[in-house]
Amino acid sequence: MSYSENRGTGNAGDPSQLPVIEISKRARQKFRARHYQEARDLFRIGLEKEPENPYLLSGMGDASREVGDFEVAEHCYRRLLEVDKNNLFALRGLGDVCKKQGRHQEAIRLWKQYLTLRPRDKHVMTRIADSCKALLQYDKAEEAYRQILQFAPDDRFALTGMADLQHRLGQDEEAIRYYEKVLEFDQDELHILTIIGKLCWRINDFDKAENYFRRALKIDPQNPYALYGLGNCYRWHRQYAKAIEIWQEILRHSEGTQALFTRMGDAHIHLGNLETAEKSYLHGLELGYDRYALVGLVWLYCDSGRCEQAVTVFWELIKNEADVVVLIEELSKRFVRSGQRGEMLQFFESLLQSGAGSRQVLEEIQALVSRLSKNNN
Repeated sequence: MSYSENRGTGNAGDPSQLPVIEISKRARQKFRARHYQEARDLFRIGLEKEPENPYLLSGMGDASREVGDFEVAEHCYRRLLEVDKNNLFALRGLGDVCKKQGRHQEAIRLWKQYLTLRPRDKHVMTRIADSCKALLQYDKAEEAYRQILQFAPDDRFALTGMADLQHRLGQDEEAIRYYEKVLEFDQDELHILTIIGKLCWRINDFDKAENYFRRALKIDPQNPYALYGLGNCYRWHRQYAKAIEIWQEILRHSEGTQALFTRMGDAHIHLGNLETAEKSYLHGLELGYDRYALVGLVWLYCDSGRCEQAVTVFWELIKNEADVVVLIEELSKRFVRSGQRGEMLQFFESLLQSGAGSRQVLEEIQALVSRLSKNNN
């Protein structure tokens, strides 16, 4: 196999005239300096002299892996394993190549063989946990992370992996606990600050969420995730004007997202800015279907006496939503909260008159109208 066609080494003289041990030494120096292609060129020259040299094969495998040449990397590692089936560098390196290519089961098998020879290598144990997580084998991943943390409780990679795992599992409080431990390594790690803020928001710890979003904004005043989260905190406190002001800062630097436009639409409705709210909802819908924007539009059109448009939007919702009952109840609550029971009855009666929905949907609406009419009498 040809390891590389690029013979430039950046070294004076002809390295092919050097002893193999000197070539290997120079190649390792290049590798440590992260000059991976130059390292590969030197390892190739050495392998032309000694094709079975384990140090050169290992080095060539590592350098090739770093530049993404997985074919050459795998070839080198497998040649090493043919000579020594328990070569630690080859087992670990080939496992890394398999992981990079999504071959997680094979990677785990290689790393487990490695651990029989070098137990409690936390770096390889973390690799196994990460691959188990990629395979959605969450129980095995959690067990692996916990094993590492038993003897290395402050290992950053295991803590980060465990935090991400708990996040995926929806264990928000546990995820926060682990992310906060990760944050001890770097109090200004922006990504972690915004994740914790979002998780605190999800468990309704709004003051703590706001604190993390503000910390993130001290580091990056234009960070869209922190701005969006802080705006949500203002929204929860019913400070809708402040929420909109924060969210508009995002739009000064980006095109915005569906969720952002829908939230802005909701906030404008609370402020009575119905025209601006409509524009915001419609802008978001240009990016694709959004249930919450359509629900907001139904309410907005009813509030502004545009019942026919409200009916049209509702049937658009029905085309995309499976649970009609939940949708109808959601709209009903929104009308009731705004003190518009009469408008709600008028809207649902208009739906019945349109006859556009399925029999099941119309029956659900009829039952709701009958129930609400009785409550009014």
